[in-house]
Amino acid sequence: MDGNDSNMRDQGSSASEASSSSSSSFQAANTGLPVLQQKTYEPVVLPTPEQILAGQFWDSCPVKSVIAGALGGVMGALFGAAFGASDPSATTLAHTGEPLTLRQSVKAAFQPAAMRESMKHLRARSWSYAKGFGGFGMVYSGSECVIESVRAKHDVYNSAAAGCFTGASLAYQGGPKAMCFGCATVAAFSVLIDRFMDIH
Repeated sequence: MDGNDSNMRDQGSSASEASSSSSSSFQAANTGLPVLQQKTYEPVVLPTPEQILAGQFWDSCPVKSVIAGALGGVMGALFGAAFGASDPSATTLAHTGEPLTLRQSVKAAFQPAAMRESMKHLRARSWSYAKGFGGFGMVYSGSECVIESVRAKHDVYNSAAAGCFTGASLAYQGGPKAMCFGCATVAAFSVLIDRFMDIH
């Protein structure tokens, strides 16, 4: 008998709770008020010491400089190969060095001497472009990282200063005028790229 009474009380309490929740939602719907949903929160996972060290390693200026130099070298090699393959001066007669006509170029394209000369010219052009692009990327990325670390700011002035330093450094053999021109042009180009890509 007591068990039946407890079951009846439980059923009555659950029914009253359901009716109260339905009445509250009905009242909220009638009054136009939003029905509040229960929020769920996920625990915050802190990085491990290994992850912190890895982040500091990849964010260091020497690593950024080396990565930028390597990527610039690969890009320069590809550009050099493309421009070298399309250079008409690469297709010349090995024994005379005279320019070939269209018919002679087609005929000599698969000759061993012409292929050796073309590959030699292609390697030289690719290596020259790879050195130029790789040096530019290494100097620019390293100088920008150092300037940003010193200033403790991430804005367009870092790119302008890094571009000026890079342009002047790569043109130092040409004298002061060439260094000033390189500083101004590369700095302006860096600012335009940042504005166009909306980096800062």
